[in-house]
Amino acid sequence: MFGALTEAYANNPNDPPDYLVGEEVNLVGQGPIRNMYNPQALGDPNCYSSAIPNTEVHAAAGPNNHWFYLTAIGSAGGGGNPASPTCNGSTVTGIGIQKAGQIYMAALNLKTSSWRYVNVRTATLRAAVNLFGASSAECRTVKAAWDAVSVPAQSGEAQCSIAPGNDFSLTVSPGSGTVQRGSSVSTTVSTATTSGSAQTVSLTASGLPSGVTASFSPSSVTSGGSSTLTLTASASAATGSAAVTVTGTGPNATHTATYTVTVTTVPGGDDFAVSLSPASATVAAGGSTSASVGTTTTSGSAQTVNLSVTGAPTGVTASVSPSSVTSGAGATLSVAVGASAAPGTYTLTVTGAGSSATRTATFTLTVTGGGGGCGSLPAWSSTTAYVPDDLVSHNGRRWKATWWSTGAEPGAPGSWAVWSDQGAC
Repeated sequence: MFGALTEAYANNPNDPPDYLVGEEVNLVGQGPIRNMYNPQALGDPNCYSSAIPNTEVHAAAGPNNHWFYLTAIGSAGGGGNPASPTCNGSTVTGIGIQKAGQIYMAALNLKTSSWRYVNVRTATLRAAVNLFGASSAECRTVKAAWDAVSVPAQSGEAQCSIAPGNDFSLTVSPGSGTVQRGSSVSTTVSTATTSGSAQTVSLTASGLPSGVTASFSPSSVTSGGSSTLTLTASASAATGSAAVTVTGTGPNATHTATYTVTVTTVPGGDDFAVSLSPASATVAAGGSTSASVGTTTTSGSAQTVNLSVTGAPTGVTASVSPSSVTSGAGATLSVAVGASAAPGTYTLTVTGAGSSATRTATFTLTVTGGGGGCGSLPAWSSTTAYVPDDLVSHNGRRWKATWWSTGAEPGAPGSWAVWSDQGAC
């Protein structure tokens, strides 16, 4: 067990972390001398039985090694680790090697002169409760793993709460994608509350290839929400496939999902790139913003690029002008946020469609409420009938009605006699 923990900590590419012992040394000329996910593959028992106390001491550790693998990885395997059979046909969900190691080390600190399998079960359950709580997934996994290797429950052992605590799930869809050097690819990270109450989940990515960066929009969500993960490859990014680990960390649980990214070189033919500056903005309801759309010829000859924008939520209008440019030229993304637009963070995607390629860039729009940014003042509405002395907010300014009107926009050239500018919010 501590050999597996040490390999995981060292993470040496010459001896990648696994749950085998002696595979590199080849001590007896037959490969590994221990197999933790399936001990019986090397002649050691997978399951505890009354014969274990009289079994040769190294072989007798088979069920203990098996328990550790089920606790750390689970019966289904994952992350390059194989599935592991259970003695009772059950399914065990792993909690990760670090937590499994913490629990077993804490159990060793409870060790007494009687250290049989039933004592180890009792000590690890007590350690799991002390470290993570009786209602934790860690406690339930430790118990399920002992049941899965046929070590029976003991009188007086620590109990895991039947009612689960707060927990969530994490998925990535699609689970893989291809990105060319100098471009980006996106996927959706979704969360769901699986038990208890919703919690804030912070998102991070690890295992990125050299030259590839990751960004989340937004970077944290309330479980039940989703985020867009964008991977951007530089012009010199390392090519090939890599498994990127997406981690969601909440106050009560941590979960991971894997996204496989493949970085390729840019084809030698005609190609271009699309960019936005700035790539994000915060706009109050009733306001507007804009960004510069840049196009660049990245290889070959310039080509005609047709520009469009998608992803605008209800109440928001977005357009690109001009809608067609020759790669190397620029355009303007215009975004108008209506007074009725719901507050939130949205991703607008600007797509450039050329004769030889299609490229995209994303713009993160955050819409705020509160009367268009003027405290409690209502935002101006084109359908509301106003009377003298009515106060509204529009385009970040306060306006006072001086006449009866419907549809007269504050600040418009024809509305000078209808609205009086009261200054910025």
